[in-house]
Amino acid sequence: MLLLWLLIPSAAFAHASLIASDPANDAVLARAPAQLTLTFNEPVEPVNVRIVGVGGVSLVSGIARDGARLVFNPPQTLQEGAYVVSWRVISADGHPVGGALTFFVGSKTTAAPELGDPEGAPVRIAIWLARLLVYAGLFVGVGGAFFAAWMQTQRIQGPASARWPQRAAIAVSVVALIALLLSIGLQGLDAIGLPLSGIASEQVWRTGASGSFGVAAAFAAIALLLALVALRSCGSVARMASLGALAGVGIALASSGHAVTASPRWLMSGAVFLHGVSLAFWIGALLPLLDVLRRPGAEATAILLRFSRAIPVAVGALVASGVLLAVVQVAHVDALLTTAYGRVLSIKIALLLVLFALALWNRVALTPRVVSGAAPAHRTMRRSIVAELVVIAAILGVVGLWRFTPPPRALPAEGDSFFTHLHTGKLMADVTIAPGQAGPVRIAIALRTPDEAPLDAKAVTVTLENAALGIERMSAEAKLMPDGEWQARMTAPVAGRWTLGLAARVSDFDVIEVEAPVLIK
Repeated sequence: MLLLWLLIPSAAFAHASLIASDPANDAVLARAPAQLTLTFNEPVEPVNVRIVGVGGVSLVSGIARDGARLVFNPPQTLQEGAYVVSWRVISADGHPVGGALTFFVGSKTTAAPELGDPEGAPVRIAIWLARLLVYAGLFVGVGGAFFAAWMQTQRIQGPASARWPQRAAIAVSVVALIALLLSIGLQGLDAIGLPLSGIASEQVWRTGASGSFGVAAAFAAIALLLALVALRSCGSVARMASLGALAGVGIALASSGHAVTASPRWLMSGAVFLHGVSLAFWIGALLPLLDVLRRPGAEATAILLRFSRAIPVAVGALVASGVLLAVVQVAHVDALLTTAYGRVLSIKIALLLVLFALALWNRVALTPRVVSGAAPAHRTMRRSIVAELVVIAAILGVVGLWRFTPPPRALPAEGDSFFTHLHTGKLMADVTIAPGQAGPVRIAIALRTPDEAPLDAKAVTVTLENAALGIERMSAEAKLMPDGEWQARMTAPVAGRWTLGLAARVSDFDVIEVEAPVLIK
């Protein structure tokens, strides 16, 4: 059932959001645009932009970044017909985002070209599986190395290869390193929008290794390598290497992802670090404890008591950091059921309640019985630990789905403003309509010259018209604000595609006029 979440087209999984474009989506232009603009809700890194139209597919080059805007020219003069602008960018959280918009030159008589889902479900499933294997290495491998070095006594620890939990931790860490390498290629495929068959492309690997994801992958690799050193060593070398590996887990998780892009970043990054380290400590201890409980005795009892004293601190840190991250990401309670991210979180919370109940039973009810030497208690606790491992596997599988779901705080709220950029040979105007829905609206206009200098206008008139609905042109005089922005208040009585007009009087004899389509929800 969880894999069904991965079969939804990737356009539904936006992290950065396109909030405006010029031309606007579904706009009909009298003549071909000389320049196109995509405006997002945060700065993004462009991967590729394509224009699909009557002449086929053209890849756009020379994309300029202006804050959260991408500005580019069509590869060639666009003839009359329908065009689709397909874009792929990497958002601030390191995740690739794709989308498309349509506009028409001349008339709307030509059907818009259709775009498929080039990467499809196979890439998303492969990303999810690779992420699970990396999680296993970071939590079971690194956590197991830390437990062996710090929780077990030297005598029972012995050579690193003497115990099956340590051999399992070594195997998991090696597999995780391979999965981590593959995840770089898969990240590149997802960023560019290619199927699995494109994995051999050099551009795919360069793209996958760039940005915050590449940084996170590097720290994860360091953590796994240090864990392998610790698992093959004893004494102070094992302790120092395992401690560095545990810190590497927290740094890797705090280097990329949804949570670390929220404000304040230092607090969110710290919470992710603490969450990851605590989780690795807990999960990494489970396999070694299974082995210890097979051999009742003073040494096993000492290890169990040592872990029992430390685990409340780790669980407390895990819960505190998890609550903080959830509150910031979800933003409002109803998002737990109305958003994909919230539903994943709700499932995780339900599984965590089961996990915490098992852990509490182990510590409060079973540990005293194990310490007292009751043989049945050893068997019961081993079964309980196995149940914990099953629940943890389910939790990690669910958490892996967050790679494809934007947190509610990053989603554009209903009624958010509509932004458009107007450009002529004499002026440029950034226009924001707030809220972007039917009813009273505030229209803010920032005027500039084509070379980006402030435009000194003497007066600005704003008009709204909806010919398709038979609504005649309405006009209002904008007022100049102290910050140099012009503002007008009007009413758009119904939702739909409107025509916004600006008339900027720059002298007693010169008025610059420009029109653009705007969307009122």
